[in-house]
Amino acid sequence: MALLLQSETDFGLGLLRQQNISESLAFSPLSIALALSLVHVAAKGETRDQIREALVKGSTDEQLEQHFANISAALLAAERGTEVKLANHVFTRAGFKIKQSYLDDVKKLYNAGASSLDFDNKEATAEAINNFVRENTGDHIKKIIGSDSINSDLVAVLTNALYFKADWQNKFKKDSTFKSEFFSSADSKREIDFLHASSVSRDYAENDQFQVLSLPYKDNTFALTIFLPKTRFGLTESLKTLDSATIQHLLSNVSSTSVNVQIPKWKIETKLGLEEALQSLGIKKAFDNDADLGNMADGLYVSKVTHKALIEVDEEGTTAAAATVVSFVRKSARPSAIKPIVFQADHPFLFMLTQTNHPIFLGIHQ
Repeated sequence: MALLLQSETDFGLGLLRQQNISESLAFSPLSIALALSLVHVAAKGETRDQIREALVKGSTDEQLEQHFANISAALLAAERGTEVKLANHVFTRAGFKIKQSYLDDVKKLYNAGASSLDFDNKEATAEAINNFVRENTGDHIKKIIGSDSINSDLVAVLTNALYFKADWQNKFKKDSTFKSEFFSSADSKREIDFLHASSVSRDYAENDQFQVLSLPYKDNTFALTIFLPKTRFGLTESLKTLDSATIQHLLSNVSSTSVNVQIPKWKIETKLGLEEALQSLGIKKAFDNDADLGNMADGLYVSKVTHKALIEVDEEGTTAAAATVVSFVRKSARPSAIKPIVFQADHPFLFMLTQTNHPIFLGIHQ
């Protein structure tokens, strides 16, 4: 279990390091991994091995399948008013033969539905995919794919959508919210709203690099954890050496501590194209002309992986949503103290929304 947690966290960190972290961003490593799990079922040989090693290094194919099935089930079992939606779907071109065994497998493993659409009607196809995403992200992600992405070589779009909404176990008082300056760098600052709570008992840990504040939701298997660099503008430098073992150690070692909490009220929305990032993490073959996705159909490769995410944090709790689409095309087409610890998050930090330490959302607040 610990190794799976670590490799999941490594996958998230690996993706984070490929992004421009001089700007705020948010993404869901879980949504991306679940979409890639649908590709993993389609893949054979080296194509399959590379996906498995990137997602859960050192596991077997069966362990990967069981792992993501277990996480999905745990998320959907959220309690105490925590709302989670999680849905997978395979959209295919009408008339293109997808192996029934593939559709059966993704249904059994990941409860993925399937629809055959007239891809020649580009607007209607894009609308059907976007509608699925809207319905399963609480209407927070309205568009993930445009009609211009539906071309004559496209034969399948594998889609994951994820939605999370929860109240804090300890809500912030609205009348304690105040405006103050957030410093993105030594010469860049702006006035924003900060959530505030004085001398409160909260889950806290630290090491030589980070102060770590973990804020549980009413279903306390879920928490939002902020990793605040002790060096004021040291986030970029800290991320170079931060590893999954350190993150998991900090997450596991928070303890109730008296803290003065000051964190931003925020909303971050991000859209990412992930082809290059995933290839740099070792998933190369799937994007190649000699990809083997023969468990789904012969003669296919992955052309695009698009991800959208948002996270909103306020006095009441958190709303987060993500969607990932993977486009398959035919190969013919190639392009502890008495005195409260001060946790003043007024400079760039890393944040992670987890369930029992599994990273569901990850991002940077700049």
